[in-house]
Amino acid sequence: MALKFSRIFSSPIFVGTLLLMIAGIVAALVCAGLKNSYVEPTTWFMIIFLALLAATLVVAIADNALHRYRLALLTMIGVALSLNVSHIGYYINATIGVLQAMSASLIFVEIPLFFWVIILGSGPGTYLAEVCGMEGKSNGGLPMSDVSMSRMQYRHTVNSATGGASSSIAEYYTSDLHQSVISGKRPDSSAVVYKARALYPYEANPDDPNEVSIVKDEVMLVIDDSGKWWQVKKEDGTVGIAPSNYLARITS
Repeated sequence: MALKFSRIFSSPIFVGTLLLMIAGIVAALVCAGLKNSYVEPTTWFMIIFLALLAATLVVAIADNALHRYRLALLTMIGVALSLNVSHIGYYINATIGVLQAMSASLIFVEIPLFFWVIILGSGPGTYLAEVCGMEGKSNGGLPMSDVSMSRMQYRHTVNSATGGASSSIAEYYTSDLHQSVISGKRPDSSAVVYKARALYPYEANPDDPNEVSIVKDEVMLVIDDSGKWWQVKKEDGTVGIAPSNYLARITS
């Protein structure tokens, strides 16, 4: 899936914290360059590490894979917090004004780091994630829920329901299970038919022909809601799977 840097602007809070982090990194870099002889060698490593962290955040969101890099990002942020705090404490007591200014710039870096470790650590479905636009429920959002790990579980569910004869959506829709769903008979609790609305857009993986792309507020028919990937039928007749946390059942 191609990188879409427009996703970065779907969360104003992320944009604000990212700009604050970049400003702090640039200011610290300038201060360190002005008084290079007074700067500890680990400071340069920390500045480079912080820049790589900011770049990784941007790529993860542009790739719509924040959930995949979540553990790595939390680890990097934890290391960055530790390094940053120690350098703030070291330079804030310096007698040289430039070094004190560098300490102040590192404090501006600390604020986004603290914010991100709380948001990423909170996970999907939490109040903070929803308020900060990390659930993708408005303006595209930045979805953090891991739905990619459920494809194999989904296919196993379909294969089990059809006696192992179905390995794709097309085969499933010619199976006895599909016919029972259309006729209104439900052989098990996973076969359902109801309408759902897309909470935010999802672009199908071009490498997986079973997936379907959806747009925000699109209404579709849910035929199987077992697992984290639901079988849906769109209004144009397209049939495939979509991540369940991108959909909401229409109750009225």
